Amino acid sequence: MESVYYNKKCIVEYDGTNFHGWQIQKDLRTVQGEIEEKLSKIFKKRVCIIGSGRTDTGVHALGQVFNFRAEKYINNDSLRLGLNSLLSNDITILSCEDVEHNFHAQKSAKSKTYVYKILTRENRSSLLRNRVWWFRRKIDIKKLKGYLDYFVGEHDFSSMCTKKSIKDNNIRTINFININMENEIINLEINANGFLHNMVRNIVGTTIFLYKKDAPFSEVKYILEKKDREFAGPTAPPQGLYLKEVFY
Repeated sequence: MESVYYNKKCIVEYDGTNFHGWQIQKDLRTVQGEIEEKLSKIFKKRVCIIGSGRTDTGVHALGQVFNFRAEKYINNDSLRLGLNSLLSNDITILSCEDVEHNFHAQKSAKSKTYVYKILTRENRSSLLRNRVWWFRRKIDIKKLKGYLDYFVGEHDFSSMCTKKSIKDNNIRTINFININMENEIINLEINANGFLHNMVRNIVGTTIFLYKKDAPFSEVKYILEKKDREFAGPTAPPQGLYLKEVFY
């Protein structure tokens, strides 16, 4: 008799500071590895999870999504509470739900939103050092938006992708980029139908690089047309980046 499998979708929040990213790696602490270990303990059987995508070392998540299949059924609230009781306090399962068998956290995703946070003040922050990129002077967010607007739309983002991970198709569509100031923190919110490796951090790093040298806004168009990482600015540090939400 063929086994019946239940498909679960979970949303997880985590502080990436002390993890070597999302993806499981041998002998290294990862978010995926820790969740799989605790799920396997609950189900008393090896459980593998599928994430909506990878996050790098030091990158955080407000709403990462993963799914997994299991033969045994556990009530969603019980599963959430049980997992949270076993997981370390830098990972929190926010919700669990039953989904169709064909739901795939990565392949079913339509778009994702990332947020990048920049602290703009003279003094560094001891409390936020693992949560933001510190920039020691004020930033004109209207001017920053002038650069960011050039990234919106469908482009070949080869110039914003780490060279070693260049794919055959680097065309992605950025649906919107929002920018706002909250106290002394700039929040850059970027939604796209997909992201290349380090794409958000390279967009932010390039934008700040152009801002600092007072380059014309159209410089972004020139950089994108080159399709070469060498023409772009530096990569922004990981601690300011958060995976905010995944849309299906």
